[in-house]
Amino acid sequence: MSGKSLRAALLGAALLLLGQACNAGGDFNTDHPSKSAHPVVRPRFGFVVIGDFGTGEASEHDVARVVHNWAQSHPVDALLTTGDNVYDSGNPRAFDDAWRRPYGWVEDSNLSVIAALGNHDIRTDGGAPVMDLLEMPHRWYSRRVGNAEVFVLDANEPELPDQLAWLQASLARSDATWKIVVFHQPAYSCSHHDGEPSIVERWVPIFEQGGVDLVLSGHDHNYQRFEGADDIAYVVTGGGGNATLYGLDACPEETPERVVANDEFHHFVAIEGSAQRLRLRAIAPDGSIIDDFSARADR
Repeated sequence: MSGKSLRAALLGAALLLLGQACNAGGDFNTDHPSKSAHPVVRPRFGFVVIGDFGTGEASEHDVARVVHNWAQSHPVDALLTTGDNVYDSGNPRAFDDAWRRPYGWVEDSNLSVIAALGNHDIRTDGGAPVMDLLEMPHRWYSRRVGNAEVFVLDANEPELPDQLAWLQASLARSDATWKIVVFHQPAYSCSHHDGEPSIVERWVPIFEQGGVDLVLSGHDHNYQRFEGADDIAYVVTGGGGNATLYGLDACPEETPERVVANDEFHHFVAIEGSAQRLRLRAIAPDGSIIDDFSARADR
């Protein structure tokens, strides 16, 4: 058993009583929904990922077109978002420009939407209108797709005890080959906003103990990939359409190695996975490849 698998097994045993207690309380799973209880596991899965996109600007439409083209020519199960889905404040008056015009084809294509809340989304009624628009069951939740399970978190309030307990228990229960976590404010970023120390302190140890493979965030309007401990890839994908891209800064010494960074192009991320391999590509509207990264399940 690998070190990663051993840590995940130990975490599962340690949290068994926690999960039983939460379920016995009658509100743990219903308040924080998951569709992973009886998954139909398919051999392959595909995602497209966008972040910081919902402006209605030409740059959003440029990305939306290339995402649509990709979804028409590749197997895609779901569209994931890393937040800031509706600028500037998550107001329903902006829904047509921010979502329905550029991404109305998503519903027509029967793609699932797995969305996270960004800081702009929560400025109207705490994000409730955006949650309704994108059919988010809760501020944090999980979805099982093929051999992957996607865990969505609310990084606007990383310190919430209920969210921390849910994350620990959900990672421990999951038997997915690939565990992917999605939220808005990044753990690591060397740019306009920088990383969030509270997320590094509270969430990253849970990721490492829980066998997480990939973490997707936004907030900084560029692309960055970091190699974290325990072979976790931390990706900042915030170039989904906001016209203002943020420049890159030098990283502090304590930051995990940043292996790819680009502040020149808007982009989306395409993920393809199987029982053996996970492949991630960051793709600009002109089709150029910003990043091409693969991980193996037996690493």
